[in-house]
Amino acid sequence: MDWLFKIGKVWREKRWGRACKNKVVNTPWKGWDDAKRIGILFNASHGRVDLEVLREIVQALKQEHKSVTLCGWTGQMRPKNVLYNGRQLIFIDDFTWQGAPVSGNALEFIQTEFDVVVTLHREARIPLDELASKTSAGIRVVAEGEEDFYDFCMRSESKDYPVYFRELKKWLKKINPSL
Repeated sequence: MDWLFKIGKVWREKRWGRACKNKVVNTPWKGWDDAKRIGILFNASHGRVDLEVLREIVQALKQEHKSVTLCGWTGQMRPKNVLYNGRQLIFIDDFTWQGAPVSGNALEFIQTEFDVVVTLHREARIPLDELASKTSAGIRVVAEGEEDFYDFCMRSESKDYPVYFRELKKWLKKINPSL
């Protein structure tokens, strides 16, 4: 089955590259204080350091009574005979050969309704934009690139995630809830 994913690489990457043109499903924004579900998408193939720092941020948000789903793109096939429950990783075989989410954390992410979705990394050849566009959310935030279907782009000068999320909370508190 690995051969099918190798052949389908072109179709997957084309689909993921066009994700910025997708129509999105928005839910009413409740305001930061009433936001309970937060989804964070990032590229885990850059290094394990990001995952550890983001897990600390998840713990801090949980202390504020927020439910956080953290999903990192690995860029690899799921290793055989290994369980990844609760490890917040997305693999190539979580998608069809054409690039549609079909199983694993990718499918679980798009089936969840979030108050806030934050995408920390953007590239045309990874599915993070695809997942963010297919997920219903109150507000979508991107940390780099253009806004496209995102509600706003909050760039950060440094890759210091705790500082980024502290600043993001300040901005989200300023956005009035939808009526």
